[in-house]
This record gives sequence, C-alpha cells and structure tokens, in this order.
Amino acid sequence: MLTVRWNWIAAGAATLAGSSAALAQVDPASGIDFVTVGAVGNAPWTGNGTPGDRAIGRGTVNYEYRIGKYEVKSNEWAGFFTAALDRPVGDTIPHVGLPFTSGMIAITPQNTQNPSAQAFTTTAQSEWRAAGGISWRTAAIYCNWLHNGKATNREAFLSGAYDVSTFGLAPVGFSDQRERSPGAKYFIPTWDEWLKAAHYDPAKQNSNGSVGGWWLFSNSTDTTITYGPPPSFGGNGTGMANAGFDLPGALDFQIPLNSYPSVRTPWGLVDAAGMTSEWTEEVLGIGSSLEARGADGSAWTSSGGVAFFSDQVIELGLGDAPDLGSLLSGFRVAAVIPAPSTFAIGAGISLFVLRRRRLAGSHATTHVPPLPAKPVLQEALSRSRSGSHATDRR
Repeated sequence: MLTVRWNWIAAGAATLAGSSAALAQVDPASGIDFVTVGAVGNAPWTGNGTPGDRAIGRGTVNYEYRIGKYEVKSNEWAGFFTAALDRPVGDTIPHVGLPFTSGMIAITPQNTQNPSAQAFTTTAQSEWRAAGGISWRTAAIYCNWLHNGKATNREAFLSGAYDVSTFGLAPVGFSDQRERSPGAKYFIPTWDEWLKAAHYDPAKQNSNGSVGGWWLFSNSTDTTITYGPPPSFGGNGTGMANAGFDLPGALDFQIPLNSYPSVRTPWGLVDAAGMTSEWTEEVLGIGSSLEARGADGSAWTSSGGVAFFSDQVIELGLGDAPDLGSLLSGFRVAAVIPAPSTFAIGAGISLFVLRRRRLAGSHATTHVPPLPAKPVLQEALSRSRSGSHATDRR
C-alpha cells in the first residue's frame, strides 16, 4: 500500500510540475523567461536536397532542456555588466566586452575610486532592446554569473558553466573550453539544441501520416520569412523579422524584442530570425589554421539574401572568433530543467489526501509518510558596416 500511495503522489506531483512549466516559464533564479523543449530523441534533419546542407544529421537532442523565449534583453545585460564592470581597482573581470548597441544607459558606478568602473540601467522604453556586439566569451561569462546565482565575487564570473582560464589562443584557433562543464545550470546552446528549438515541431502533420518533423524556416513554416519593420516603426504589417532592411537614423537597432509576437518557432521562441545572430557552442574550422564559434539566425542590417539563407535550417549562419563580437552578434541563453519544486510535491500530497478522503469518507484516517528530508552606436555602425569587429575590451 505504501508503494501505491507514493506512486500516486509522484504522479500527481509530476503532472502539476509539467503544468507549471507550461504556464509559468519565468525562472525565479535568473528572471529569464524560458520555454521547455521536449520530444526527447527527436529525429534529425535529413535534408531537402539543397546542395551544401550543413544540418543533415543534426538537431537530435536526447534530453529535455530550456531555452530563452527571447534573446537576452538590455535590462538583463545591464545587471550583468554592472556586476562585472563596477568593481574595485585591480579586480577586472577578463574577456568582458560591452556591446556596440543596446538599450543600456550609463549611470554613476559605486566604485568611484576606480576610473574604469562602469554601471548601467535601462528605461521602460529601452529595456526590451536586444544587444549587438556580444562576444562568445562574454556570453559564456554571463552564463557563469547566472550559474552562481548572480553573485558578485570574482569567482562567480570565472567558472561554473565555462572555465575562463581556458580562454586563449592555440596553435590552431583557440584554446577555449569546447563545451559547457558537467553540471552547468545555464549555458550557450549547442547547435543541435538551437536547431531543434527553432525548427523542429513535434506536432507537425506530415504527408505520409506521421507526426513530428522539421520546418525549413524558424517561423514554423516552409514559407520564406518576410523581412521588414513592424507597424510601430513604419512597417506595413507584413514584416516578420528585424533583418534585411535599414531604417534612417539606425532606428532598426531600437526595435524592441517581441515586436513580431505572432512569428514564433514551434516551441514559442520569438525573434529566432532577426535582431542578432545568436551564438552556439558549435566550433567551425576555417581552412587549416583558423577556428570560429558558430552563430545562427539572421541579424539586423544583414541583406535580404544573407538573411534568407541564415534563417533556413540548412545553414549555420554567421560565426566569429570567440573574443570578437560584431554588431550582428547576440545571445539566447539555455538552461537545464530544474528539479521539481517543493510546491509541486506538496500539491501532489494534497491531491492524494483529498482523494483518500473522498474514497473513504469523513471517518477515514489518513497517514502520509514524511517526505525526504546609444553612446557607441555611430562607432559601431562605422565598424560593422566596414567589416571590422569589436575586440575584447577587458
């Protein structure tokens, strides 16, 4: 009987935990709005006959994981950069470089005795802007910071998801840790994780009667994405992504995330196309002596032709050295599935007790065993549109 009771409790807790994940996606530890990607062991992309398809055989993920519904927003970056850069003299965090464009606004730092200290905030109008010019290493250190509960001690930035001591040059490419550390709570997604979250649909109805499959584009269709500004920035309502166009006065960089709310991946990701090209852990070989980290998805200011290919499942998109961040480079954080909450377990017990009382009547006794215990925008435009990149500034 005890085994039956505990099985029923576990089932109720699991059901409630699943419902909670579907309804309440904001992670209380990081504040990030996540979606959960399931369909464990999904079939890989098998191609559509396009020559040079780089994604054939890729996209299978054999575990559940979470990924940000949005790219990291400016208000989230402001908290990170303030923690990483507003520090005493001699306590510089390496490999942290500010973006070229974002919605962050500089404010007076607390460590005024350090002339290099910097601090940031956002406004209600700017907090939803994406940040362009994030290097892969800065993204990795952001993951470390989240992994360590947003602590401000130096060690919280240097390890957890990625070992910063490995960051450097190698005879061929770079020496950076290739993939996240075991036990990482937050991380840069692998290309397989990114592909699945952007293109795989477990509910897709196929012509042969099977269910589950891949969409060519990240708008949950095989139809080409239309690039154009949203109506709030002069668009005619047909635009689906912030890419393939330029607005006067560089206003395209001020278009907030979620300006195309009806354009979503099968899992609910917004702006998988447009805004910035998003880093992955993928390592690309370039010739015999160079390496780069891969990024996927189209980016603002990119031409319509480049965006068209970047947003297809067949193409990895842009890439760069891990210490470089062009105006096009951004980031969407991924994370592990958290352990079932105490609330879910407690709710499962309550359901068990209620069911027992209803079955046995008001005189039944119930025994439940105890649970186990814009300042740089013009510079950015001139650099990016002339082909140059940002370097690590710290």
